[in-house]
Amino acid sequence: MAVLITGGYGQLGSWLAHQFASQDKQVIALDTIDKDLDYLKKVKGRITFIQADVLNFSKLVEIFIQYKDKIEGVIHTVAITADPSFYGNPYYGLDLNLRGTINMLELARLFKINKFLYVSSGAVYGEAKDRPGELTHPLHPGDLYGASKAASELIGQQYENHFGLDFRIVRPYFFFGPGRLPSEQTQLFKSLLGPLESLPNLKLEKGADQRLGFTYIEDIAWGTYLLYQAENPEYKTVNICSEEPVSFLEMVRLAQKYSDKPTSVKIGPGKLFPRGETLDISIAKKELGFRPRYSVEEGIKEYARWVRENRRS
Repeated sequence: MAVLITGGYGQLGSWLAHQFASQDKQVIALDTIDKDLDYLKKVKGRITFIQADVLNFSKLVEIFIQYKDKIEGVIHTVAITADPSFYGNPYYGLDLNLRGTINMLELARLFKINKFLYVSSGAVYGEAKDRPGELTHPLHPGDLYGASKAASELIGQQYENHFGLDFRIVRPYFFFGPGRLPSEQTQLFKSLLGPLESLPNLKLEKGADQRLGFTYIEDIAWGTYLLYQAENPEYKTVNICSEEPVSFLEMVRLAQKYSDKPTSVKIGPGKLFPRGETLDISIAKKELGFRPRYSVEEGIKEYARWVRENRRS
């Protein structure tokens, strides 16, 4: 049996594919483009790639008919994140984030696939002043992106209530790492980590006064894997991130430290996002045994190595 991962060759989806395949689990990676990712080469034999768009429902039905006896569960990662591209075309961003989720939920219902893990975001909490927890803080998104993630959570929970779907939610926070070069990322990470790729003219209008729980991608994949694998978990909604918030300026300093040819970054005063600094991960620690295995500096050091190797190629 296999786990189907939407966005399976995306930044997080590919690391989830790596995590599951490394544990001898068969993976069906659903994505719009095929990628030759170096960290997947050793586990490639356990990954089946299928090219498809989560908005193309008829194509998805064909895929689920073909693999109906092989799919044990779905992990849905596909989304457009809070970036200028989202707000430049909010109709498409909301369509992908909402209808894409509904399509996958409906396929799980139609084909009686019981387990569904939705990759949400800490953005559903909005700008909490303290560390928001799953039991202590209600959904209170501060922007359209956060609203799309919160709405998807609520819809999925009602699929569980009405149709008996085992619906689980992981809420990651500002992850970074291999899978995309800084130049291929959102404006935030392109600016903060661009020195690793020696990118010129890096700047953010705001952010010099902001700290966030930046988390290395492998830790997010590890925590998500633990939640998916958990047998009858008491809590099905779990925050996964670093407990130690790091400033934008410190992220730039570390990127410059591990760059062969560091470039400068200009960051204006204030906060870029309406977000709290980081999330409470008490439930993940207690119920899943999750703890981040990489500090931010260790993660940036690993990412720098990957950037050097893949920039050359």
